[in-house]
Amino acid sequence: MPPVTAVHATLILDHVLGDPSVPAATAEALLAALPSPSNPTPRLRRAVLLRQLAADPVSASSLKIIHLLALLPVSPSAAASPIAAAHIAVAAYLAASAPDFDATARELFARPNGHAVHEGGPPVLASDVVIATADQFEAAVGNSSQTILRGLWGNQAAAEERVSELLTAEWAAIGSSKLVTAAERIVGDGAIETWRAADEATRAKFRILAGEEKTREILAKIEESTYNTNPISTPAVEKMIDALQTSCADLHSVVEDPLPAAKAVADEWEDSPNVEGSESSLRRPRLPSPRRIPPSPLPTTENKSKRRRARKWSSLEEETLRKGVQQYGIGNWRDILNNNLDVFIGRTTVDLKDKWRNMTG
Repeated sequence: MPPVTAVHATLILDHVLGDPSVPAATAEALLAALPSPSNPTPRLRRAVLLRQLAADPVSASSLKIIHLLALLPVSPSAAASPIAAAHIAVAAYLAASAPDFDATARELFARPNGHAVHEGGPPVLASDVVIATADQFEAAVGNSSQTILRGLWGNQAAAEERVSELLTAEWAAIGSSKLVTAAERIVGDGAIETWRAADEATRAKFRILAGEEKTREILAKIEESTYNTNPISTPAVEKMIDALQTSCADLHSVVEDPLPAAKAVADEWEDSPNVEGSESSLRRPRLPSPRRIPPSPLPTTENKSKRRRARKWSSLEEETLRKGVQQYGIGNWRDILNNNLDVFIGRTTVDLKDKWRNMTG
């Protein structure tokens, strides 16, 4: 099997990391095992940020992560995002719980360059509530009103709840991976539902029909249309990916290649002196000597009777073949077969081609 390229790694990570049901340990192990992703998709960037936010929901780092999420393109299927509420909740908690309220509030909320109210920032982080809260914290610097704000915003559980609502909304709107989208485009609409509804016997037929060659074809077609727009430059995302890869690098050291050790033992056997009759030579394991196997004769004419026996076509198969040609066109035998697996059981593309020639000849 050919090695996984950086482009393929991007597609795999986009598919796996974008699934919130995949455990963090599995995601980290996959990041360590695959090549560094080339040109990460917006979905992959979003998935990495969401996983980082879930691991550290309320901190100065999480505030930066939420800001990066706000810079990513909004999914067309996304509802109103609670990102602004989560952003201001984290910022307000950091100021309200800080030992030095004045310094932290000034750093976060002082206009025009406060971290939480930076002018020219993402529009999705702005709202009437955000503006009003920022005004209150900015005005509380140096006076007693900060005591009230500590009581209103100093609850960490409340801030974590806002972040949890954001994570739920973002995961729900993350959309399908490029692998799923391409698979449905290549195999046909509803392919995923068909697979889920199939029993094990039918799935085995699907695997035989697809095979490794079809898998490579799908990857090649996906690679041609891989995300090539100008993504937003988010160095923090790449830094997070690198950090995850570094933290999981020890997984590689656990798995050792047995081939070098086997070669060393074989060389030791080969180089050791062979003294006839010695006890060590009798106990030393030996590989069997190579035997010359004569070539098998050409098959006789009697083997011709062992070819696959032709099976009579049913009227349902013939009618399905006619409709398939009308829908997909002459020559697209693979499409006709793949979309009528329940009818053409045991048939091949060659069978369809030969039958059509007989029907129209």
